[in-house]
Amino acid sequence: MKLPVFEDFERDFKSESWFDGAKSICEKHKLSFNQLSRAEQGDCVVFLIDDKFVIKIYPPDFNLLEREKTALEIARTNFKTPEVTDFGELEGYKYLITTQIEGELMTRENWLKLEKREQISILTQLAEGLKELHRSDASKIDFDWEKFIAHQADTCFERQKTCQVNEKVLAQIPEYLEENLKLLPTDFSEVFLHGDVHFGNLRLLKSGGKWQISGLFDFADSLKGFHEYDFLAVCVLIIQGQGELQREFFRAYGYADSEINEELRKRQMLLTMFYEYSDLRRYAMRLRQKAVDYSLLELERAIWNF
Repeated sequence: MKLPVFEDFERDFKSESWFDGAKSICEKHKLSFNQLSRAEQGDCVVFLIDDKFVIKIYPPDFNLLEREKTALEIARTNFKTPEVTDFGELEGYKYLITTQIEGELMTRENWLKLEKREQISILTQLAEGLKELHRSDASKIDFDWEKFIAHQADTCFERQKTCQVNEKVLAQIPEYLEENLKLLPTDFSEVFLHGDVHFGNLRLLKSGGKWQISGLFDFADSLKGFHEYDFLAVCVLIIQGQGELQREFFRAYGYADSEINEELRKRQMLLTMFYEYSDLRRYAMRLRQKAVDYSLLELERAIWNF
């Protein structure tokens, strides 16, 4: 069998050869199926085996399998998480087989159609689930938070320049970091972090006319560090610009109203800029078209407008 080589991720990602790879993995692990379907989204090659299992094939030269496997072994939350059933390697590509999470994908379009009380209910569940997740034993997670923050700060300007953020934002980055970097705590208890909590990695079920979060998955971006890092994807990708909902989320996690303040906004914006895959231009476009021309301070208040 000849699987694609990830010399050009965009070119190879949709190759039909991956189906042969997935079938070979199923044969190796004696997994029979009626339907083998390819998941379209994500950074890894993912196949759904009926409604029971998931095969996740990782790109080479990254430690993603070990990162996710360890995370799934230690994650403790009131959400259901995938169970690892097997793992291995096929032609140089590491893969993981897990159970599949029951439930539906909540799209942005459907989210915006929900009544506010339903949105708050889901966000409350999410906040409570994250708080529980952050109590997981993070001792087995090999991650240097302090080194990560230092690197992200040092490379922030170039990374955002590569993302083609506007010149006003670029000009303000050095001074913004100098003024606000001290707001990120250095003396705190590091917690286990999922790292990418958004609707694409959640499943929901409707029970008694109410939406319930049925599960959380995709732990390949997991790490350990300051707990507020896990708020980024929630507030930037799910409730970006929805200040009242952001405030309800913070309250549900346990923040007092007095703590939902300007300092919190600055910390969250710093972490937004330091996020592993941060792209301020893309975040601006998610808000509204004219936001791509905002200054850094205008963008901060537009994204984090609680």
